[in-house]
Amino acid sequence: MDVEHDLMEAYFESNGFLVRQAGKPDAIPVKKNQQALMTLAIFNPAISANLSSAGFRLYTSDLVKIRAGLVSLIGWGNSDFTNGMLNNDTSLLKFFKKEAKGNRLESSFNPGPELAESGMGSFLRLLVVPALPRNEAKVAEVFGILKEAGVDGILTLRSMLENLLRQSEPTKIYTGKPFFQVLKLMKVYELAKEPQLEMF
Repeated sequence: MDVEHDLMEAYFESNGFLVRQAGKPDAIPVKKNQQALMTLAIFNPAISANLSSAGFRLYTSDLVKIRAGLVSLIGWGNSDFTNGMLNNDTSLLKFFKKEAKGNRLESSFNPGPELAESGMGSFLRLLVVPALPRNEAKVAEVFGILKEAGVDGILTLRSMLENLLRQSEPTKIYTGKPFFQVLKLMKVYELAKEPQLEMF
């Protein structure tokens, strides 16, 4: 079970998107930062086009403005991200500079003609990241780095997880949805409570 993959899939499906795996996984190299990024193709049949008003930093409320996109993940499992970076803006900035180098992002967002997503037409290149700096100047610098790398918008794992926690219901049966089942159990055993969603 790839937790981050399941989180992404559950998030977009529960918010009205059709979701499927995109790209063609390569052989897994030894180093995490050389692995191909996990990418999903998402499609929202409820709207006819991507809206330019969505902005760069995306929240769940912005999803209604997105029709189609490729969503890649730089997460805990496929990068050198560590707990210590969560409260260290300088380390986070270095992390994003390092991740933007090379062609990992570019290859994730530019499907070859042999892949099904090459026929998606106009789509947004979205990136899910583990965290963002707290300092506004450093956030702006990170945004500049990612825009230069071809990213059209970003979401954080935290905001996605919070949305899924809010959607999960302790009394509902989630057949075939293991991620929601885990969130349900956390609420049943009072490890995650609303409205604060304070965990443990």
